Amino acid sequence: MSHIAFIGECMIELSGSKPDAIFGTAQLGFAGDTLNAATYMARTSRLLADGDAQNTKDVSANTASYITALGTDPYSNAMLHAWQQDGIGTDLVRQIDGALPGLYAIQTDAHGERSFSYWRAHAAAKQMLSDGHDDKIRTAFAQLDGIYLSGITLAILSESDRTKMIKLVADFADQGGKVYFDTNHRPRLWSDSKTAIAAYKAIAPLCHTVLPTFDDDAALFGDASPTDTAKRWLAAGAWEVIVKSGGDPTFYATQTGDTGSITPPVITDIVDTTSAGDSFNGAFLGAKSHGKTTQQAIVIAQQVAGRVIGRHGALVDISDLTLA
Repeated sequence: MSHIAFIGECMIELSGSKPDAIFGTAQLGFAGDTLNAATYMARTSRLLADGDAQNTKDVSANTASYITALGTDPYSNAMLHAWQQDGIGTDLVRQIDGALPGLYAIQTDAHGERSFSYWRAHAAAKQMLSDGHDDKIRTAFAQLDGIYLSGITLAILSESDRTKMIKLVADFADQGGKVYFDTNHRPRLWSDSKTAIAAYKAIAPLCHTVLPTFDDDAALFGDASPTDTAKRWLAAGAWEVIVKSGGDPTFYATQTGDTGSITPPVITDIVDTTSAGDSFNGAFLGAKSHGKTTQQAIVIAQQVAGRVIGRHGALVDISDLTLA
């Protein structure tokens, strides 16, 4: 199985239990786009291993690790413990005395669509490459098959640390490692769209697989269709592109000319779309790590994402799913 390190930010999550309600009972949890993806890779890998009667691989080993920075406070320590219980490696998590994780709150409407409020200006994750931690990450590359990051990973870093991160990714790709990237563009995290586009263009030629959401990329780049999104990333140097489009077909394309689309199952009871794309990405990578074809991995990823949007919160139980 592949061992992939996911790089980014995990925050404390407050999610309400009633649609359209601001105050009242809320659930305290944690989430973040790349952490969500790491979690669903680990859980999907475990499910696939459990369901494979011919499996002889050591599934006790981590398939996913997480790279971030946290504090030494009780919330940070609880996060670390939870990740470890989920089978996610935490050796590359930097803990900083006096720092705290960021926080966000989710509001959902009657249709499951969500909006977010963030408190992350001084989040520990912004310091994940500081004080030489980038060298520790670089040293660990020899034990990794892949690294995964997103537009949010790049956006929360200072300009100098963003340059460091892109250099880290380039070094890893030069060593033969596979790079996975999701644009996951959030305009308010960037000073302007020009800066964001420049960062994405710098990452593109380093990527084996890009997993964008069509709506995000269309808003930033003006793509008219998922096919346009895929063509643009391929032209920029990515080897493979998997374009998510919510309930519409998932489109895929590669540099070898292999293209197609797969329609997801219809989900009639959508509760919360938080982590729909993240869960797809993690499940896709989990399936690929078990030798599934791109088409098979997309079907599995659609199954997992379908479960996630039918539950509240970013991280939901998928242990009872029978994955195709």
